[in-house]
Amino acid sequence: MYIRNYQKNDLKSIIFLFRETVHSINSKDYTQEQVKIWAPENIDEKSWHLSLLSHYTLVAIDKEKIVGFVDLDENYVDRLYVAKDYQRQKIATRLMDKIENYAKKQGQISLYSHVSITAKKFFLDRGYIVNKEQYVEKQNILFKNYIMEKFL
Repeated sequence: MYIRNYQKNDLKSIIFLFRETVHSINSKDYTQEQVKIWAPENIDEKSWHLSLLSHYTLVAIDKEKIVGFVDLDENYVDRLYVAKDYQRQKIATRLMDKIENYAKKQGQISLYSHVSITAKKFFLDRGYIVNKEQYVEKQNILFKNYIMEKFL
């Protein structure tokens, strides 16, 4: 497995990975209604591409298949997802190691993220602290998550 920067032709694979992961992994902590809103059938590919392109975005590749990705917007870890069949193989750890090292080189003193129930333990294990538990409303449905931060 290796990690490289995002490229435009990665978009469809990333969106597929995101949807599949939310619907299979995050569905253990969120309702079916919530995951359908979180990772809908029709994702705006143009806005995702522009977002991934404007952020520092990395993808993890195994045998020419994208198995994980992460993106950083200044000091905000926006998205971190690993394919459902590649969980617990240190892919998220390797992606976050690179993101944190990059952020340090950019002069960031801390990173923060809005972390799902599912990912909370992973972030805690990396030294992030919970600044706030919150409920975010999307399409009249509440989602519990955590604002978490790590000082680098």
